[in-house]
Amino acid sequence: MNCENKMKQEIICSVIIPVYNEEEAIEQALKALSAQGIKKELFEIIIIDNNSTDRTIDKVNKFKLSHSEVNVVIISEKKQGVAWARKSGMDLAVQRSKERDNAFKIVRPFYILSTDADCYVGHCWIEEQINALQSSQAALSVCHYYYPKEHFKSRPNLFYVIDLKARHYVMPMFGGFPDGKGFAVLREKYEKVKGIEIFYQLSQGKFVCHLSDDWDFGIKMRASGEDIIYCPNAQVYTNPRRVDHALSEMINGVAYGQNGVITMCDIRNKQKSIQSDLTIMEAKLLFDFSIKDFTTKHIILPLLLTPMLLERQAIRDFLSPSLCQKLYLRIVQMTEEMRVKDFTPIHLYKTPCFRLYFEFMDAIFERMRMDIDDGIGYPPILPECLENIKKNEPENYLSYVYYYCEDRESGEAHNYFGNGGVF
Repeated sequence: MNCENKMKQEIICSVIIPVYNEEEAIEQALKALSAQGIKKELFEIIIIDNNSTDRTIDKVNKFKLSHSEVNVVIISEKKQGVAWARKSGMDLAVQRSKERDNAFKIVRPFYILSTDADCYVGHCWIEEQINALQSSQAALSVCHYYYPKEHFKSRPNLFYVIDLKARHYVMPMFGGFPDGKGFAVLREKYEKVKGIEIFYQLSQGKFVCHLSDDWDFGIKMRASGEDIIYCPNAQVYTNPRRVDHALSEMINGVAYGQNGVITMCDIRNKQKSIQSDLTIMEAKLLFDFSIKDFTTKHIILPLLLTPMLLERQAIRDFLSPSLCQKLYLRIVQMTEEMRVKDFTPIHLYKTPCFRLYFEFMDAIFERMRMDIDDGIGYPPILPECLENIKKNEPENYLSYVYYYCEDRESGEAHNYFGNGGVF
């Protein structure tokens, strides 16, 4: 562990970057941070090396030598997985900031930010998030991450899907959830929910670290009663390799695994990426997975965790007062039916989200067509088993939705929703 950096009184935030074999991207990520609009003495960068075997750390050390004005700390995390790396970095930020407070007798807010090594943050990324947290009651800020339009200039069908209009419209209302590409949290709020939590799943007979530590952290934060704020001006350039090297898997809804096992997809593929545009049929398949993933994550999940969001005027204007009332009553009823008071564990929140989607999809899609974009269209076709029930036994539809979503052994529901992640 390389943690020799002296304590500096001025630092008010730490930027966490987990790294694993990112020698081609890490310099650009560090340069983007060094070009922030706020003074360099106000933040430190904590690099967490997660068993890299290439020249990633050599390049970080080279950057440190040529940018002595930037505070860079390097540590290692031997337990493999981005969740472990991010947790180690954020926990260290808490420790260092408290030691700094004690040493200099400081009482002030401290902020922990995180981004990915292959993403490049905008010029005001740090400043925008700190300002947003300072001027609101929110505990957590979520960035606006985007793919560069120029990279997909010859692939308009693909770009239409990945630049999902619904995201830009809905995120300001619902706040969203943190993504590893970029978020910020107040130290005291991070500690309140006991930080990043590590989950394990079985993949091919082996325990693997669950990938969505960032989302799970946001879910814990939201469920604890804290608010999340969306920062559209805290922009993060997302490396297009995330699409280029996993496109066929995304089209088929298996980019993050199958049957509910969410695993890391290595997008450092040295083979030539797919550069041709999608056919209309392929774009439709990808859009269907994207909009199902979006609707459950960004509309239904926040409401499930915080039903009081349905009282916000912007959300009532979007969904309509009558739909808000129906959703509220159903969430209360479902909570009682499931005898669950805490939906934060990963095994608990997905099932009710899936159920609410199948019950309210027609009404929610109608509102999205009206308020966002008519091109969103109608809900993607139901699984054949549910389609048959809806057609032949409509009075039993809700019962079979329950059976379908509760059947975790088959993993059918997870596969229908793209296994929990598209972009």
